[in-house]
Amino acid sequence: MATHFHKLRVADVQPATCEAVTVSFDIPEEIKSDFCFLPGQHLTFRFLIDNTEHRRSYSLNSNPFGTEAPSVTVKRVKKGIVSNFINDNLKPGDTVEATLPLGSFKAEIQPDEYKTYFLIAAGSGITPIMSILRSALHQSKTNTINLFYGNKDQDSIIFEKELEKLRLNHLDRLKVCHTLSSPKVWSSWKQWEGKKGRIDAKSLEAFINEHPPIAQSTEYFVCGPEAMNLCVRDTLLSLGVPSEQIKIEMFGHSDSNLDKTVTPVDNAELEASLDGKTIKTEVKSGNTILRSLLDSGADVPYSCESGVCGTCTATLVNGKTEMKSCFALTEEEIKNGAILTCQAYPVSEKVKIDFDK
Repeated sequence: MATHFHKLRVADVQPATCEAVTVSFDIPEEIKSDFCFLPGQHLTFRFLIDNTEHRRSYSLNSNPFGTEAPSVTVKRVKKGIVSNFINDNLKPGDTVEATLPLGSFKAEIQPDEYKTYFLIAAGSGITPIMSILRSALHQSKTNTINLFYGNKDQDSIIFEKELEKLRLNHLDRLKVCHTLSSPKVWSSWKQWEGKKGRIDAKSLEAFINEHPPIAQSTEYFVCGPEAMNLCVRDTLLSLGVPSEQIKIEMFGHSDSNLDKTVTPVDNAELEASLDGKTIKTEVKSGNTILRSLLDSGADVPYSCESGVCGTCTATLVNGKTEMKSCFALTEEEIKNGAILTCQAYPVSEKVKIDFDK
């Protein structure tokens, strides 16, 4: 489907760390009934900065079952156009453009369920994880949650005070373990006495052994940079965790396929279905399918253009394509014909895709 943006009023902007802010929104009455989301999902925003359009996806960190306003937390990225714009300029009363909530990284939390959640996050990867954590505590008094959260240093821990408050209020149900890769000797906080190092196979296995699942039904939600995600996934699989119980969201750009060689067909004929309409164009040499559609003037869905968010996913109907990266898709989705158009190149003379399936 084509991307539809809605105007949201900024209700509040609060510092989350010295390098991040939390932005909450007032949802217009006319879209409130449609603005439903599950913990872990995100919004795609559209900003016009210096007369250039930029799209970014940011995860909702709020509890959709509570009364608080929907909110996102945005951490500065070095030379990041949008993240720095938000941190430096956004204020209450401003209006932003965003889609309705979307995304396949989500927790379908049921009232009064009995489940153990393992939540593994690094850096700003805590944002969708925080929505899951808040929701799991809120929805059922029999859920248990184990959070393993990695950061660089004390000053970069997003939601630190709230996590500690929640832990103290739910000592029997919530375990929170922080690990820092480069803890500061001198900090605004006292000297670090917790775990040190990045989240890796050894530390993750130790964490799970220290906090084994209580409920028979267990889910694992992982969000962070690609290297950590792959390490966590492989470790969980080696421990016998079924793959269907592991859900992963990547933050940042994918590096694993930067050197992957794809030999596309030059000037391949492309036909795309979107909202019941047909778009025909050529894929010029070196262009992805998404870039070719955008260059033709088509208003197709997209956001990150780096194979991470999955917004540009379409179904391959005819022809062949190759993707440089496909981290945002599951093996099952790929088997069923899903492609990331921002990463896909035609390797046949004719390609037909469908955004509506």
